[in-house]
Amino acid sequence: MSKTNFIKTKLAVSFRYICLILFLPVVIIFGLIIKLIKPLILIRWCRLDNARIGHYATNVEIYLLKKKFEIDVPDGNYIDFFYKPEIKVCNKQLDKMWKDKINILPWFVIFPLEFFRQRKILFNDDHTFETSSKDQYNLLDKSNPILSFSTKEKKKGFNFLKKIGLPENSKFVCLQVRDDAYLLNEKYNYHDYRNCDVENFRDACNFLADQNIYVLRMGSKVSKKISFSNSKIIDYATIGVRTDFLDIFLGSKCLFWLSTGSGIDNMSKLFRKPILYVNQAPIGHITTYQKTALIIFKHFLNLKNNKKLNLEELQKKNLCFATTKKKFDEENVILKENDPNEIKEATREMYTRVREGFWDEWNETKVKQKIFWNKFPYKKKLHGNIVANIGKNFLLKNENFYN
Repeated sequence: MSKTNFIKTKLAVSFRYICLILFLPVVIIFGLIIKLIKPLILIRWCRLDNARIGHYATNVEIYLLKKKFEIDVPDGNYIDFFYKPEIKVCNKQLDKMWKDKINILPWFVIFPLEFFRQRKILFNDDHTFETSSKDQYNLLDKSNPILSFSTKEKKKGFNFLKKIGLPENSKFVCLQVRDDAYLLNEKYNYHDYRNCDVENFRDACNFLADQNIYVLRMGSKVSKKISFSNSKIIDYATIGVRTDFLDIFLGSKCLFWLSTGSGIDNMSKLFRKPILYVNQAPIGHITTYQKTALIIFKHFLNLKNNKKLNLEELQKKNLCFATTKKKFDEENVILKENDPNEIKEATREMYTRVREGFWDEWNETKVKQKIFWNKFPYKKKLHGNIVANIGKNFLLKNENFYN
């Protein structure tokens, strides 16, 4: 963090606590009113994960869809409020768009109420709720996107595409490859097992370029430039033009996403865009509830004998839901990335599916899909109805993984 940003953060934190002290009497009165009117209307509150774009995007979307479909909502009248516990906002454009859809109160208003609730003073657990990024009711496929852009914003976005060389009505793919610059902080290094090398995507990107599809490499923080950029493969993340607005706009207008799985690719959910997930790990946390999702996995190798582990072995080692590098290390398991050809073949399949609008199983792998999902470590709260597909070539070439 730069010295200027450090000072700004300190000032923002100080301002928060000054407001907390100044407005505390008013907040206490507000809390008493909430208590008194509870028989007529329930006031609830929830924190926003405003520093992490994946959660800030999908958690709110799923919350609004559950509210629309009247799932997990109170029986009587209620009003929900949100607050931002973090000083940092991950994306100002997304923040602006959500402000028009949900009720957001200042931190210094909700913090004291939540403080009281946790100590069972005035309030019980009826006054709070949680959100989730998991679409366990398959609501995304049943609804249209909630967010949209104004005419002015659309013009701004399309002008940018023209400026960087995309002819009008050109198609492009958003490429997101998580690397060690993502969450560059020691407290997040337990996520390192998810990192990948963008150079392994060269063949896939060249394939798309050969189909006259542009590729835009996404990312607010990346460790290196791509070595294979050209007029059709644009390193948007490193050429000095990236903005919060463009991150959201591009993610909403692309043909599909090609991603290793990280925050910004949740635009595929927000705007109902197809997505190809490669290098997926852990097994149990993949996005299965998105009909237009195609998935292939990293390879799990026993460090002692260099043999690949299958689904049953991963389950025995309790690694299907492991979310830390330490857990894999403790079991002497290393994760190997998909090679360039695997990524290219999955991209070829994705392009065919998008072009033909085909999201069912291929005849040649229909049985194999069924076998895989029967072995899959399913949890209802994470997956809902499984509608995604595993990549055809991955199933054909890795039968030992699921048989």
